[in-house]
Amino acid sequence: MKQVSKALFPLILFLISKAAAAETCKLATYASSWMATGTPFSVQCESGTYSGHLVATPARRFFRRGYLRLVFDQPVTVATGKVSDEGKLQPGRGKQIASMLMAGGVGIGAKDLTDGLSGAIFKSWYMIPISCVSLAFFSTGGDVLLKPGYKIEVVSLKN
Repeated sequence: MKQVSKALFPLILFLISKAAAAETCKLATYASSWMATGTPFSVQCESGTYSGHLVATPARRFFRRGYLRLVFDQPVTVATGKVSDEGKLQPGRGKQIASMLMAGGVGIGAKDLTDGLSGAIFKSWYMIPISCVSLAFFSTGGDVLLKPGYKIEVVSLKN
């Protein structure tokens, strides 16, 4: 028993230090991926207030997602799923998939609406690809919208 507890003690210390590394903070200012790069922001934490600037890329056409990177002036960063993201916040694929399904539904709906116009020159099934492509051209993949009070996990970069 004593041998097992000596072996588990370093593991328990490691897990506690990893759990205590991230701090939950609240965003004090509005932040969005359509804002200009360099826009200042601040985050309220129990350990203090952190500030920095935004690096933003807005959503583009053809379902391209926008993203937002929070660059802090202090040695902290946003805790993300992948270490390589380095504070990058990006919307999920759900909005993209919903927009694509909606484009298909709009195409079929446009076909149904134009069934009465079908004749020798215009075929109603032409409307499915026409409306799908036109909606895809004007649709975006989604912007990141963070309102004040949004909870962010902040990790210190000091060792």
